[in-house]
Amino acid sequence: MTRPFKEKGFTLGRADLSTRVLVTAFLLCVLTGVSIAARQYASRSGGFGPQSAKEWVLGNESDESAEVFRVEKGKRELLAFTHDHIFSLAMVLFVVFHLVQLTPHTQRAKIALILVGFGGLTGTLGVPWWLQRAEEAEGGARALLLIASGSALLASLAIGSLTILAEMWVLPARRRRRGEPEAPAANPMFPEGDARRSKG
Repeated sequence: MTRPFKEKGFTLGRADLSTRVLVTAFLLCVLTGVSIAARQYASRSGGFGPQSAKEWVLGNESDESAEVFRVEKGKRELLAFTHDHIFSLAMVLFVVFHLVQLTPHTQRAKIALILVGFGGLTGTLGVPWWLQRAEEAEGGARALLLIASGSALLASLAIGSLTILAEMWVLPARRRRRGEPEAPAANPMFPEGDARRSKG
């Protein structure tokens, strides 16, 4: 993973075909996973509204008019949910954002995407615990935060994946057609060295 950072002049658009195919296959799996995760959540909770999010955690045992009966998640279930997702999602975020570092976007944009992604992961795993301790009046706001966190997590993965795919397959060809120079190589391993060379 770190080798491309050390090779002078490396960009995603200059990667050989086998590398681009490998990365593309991985990112297509990520995008498929994002779509399935959204559909799975909607089917389990009954939708994307705050009431559905609240019922997904707290259940709806007291609602006699509910079409689908949902049981409140206990501490063991939340612990299993957290354990099952924290390592796998953190690793997927790390790999995708690691590849985003090889795009010519600004540091500010890259940092913003990282914060949105890992912030979304923190909220997705942490808010259900917080929601269990909410009073009735607070539950709606915390449920909205859960929806926002999950949406931020999935959106950051989708945006990162599409950004990488565009930099590998679409933007280099567009630059060549327009006669524009290739995007500058990212060198996050040694930014100070690049700055000194550009001044010299």
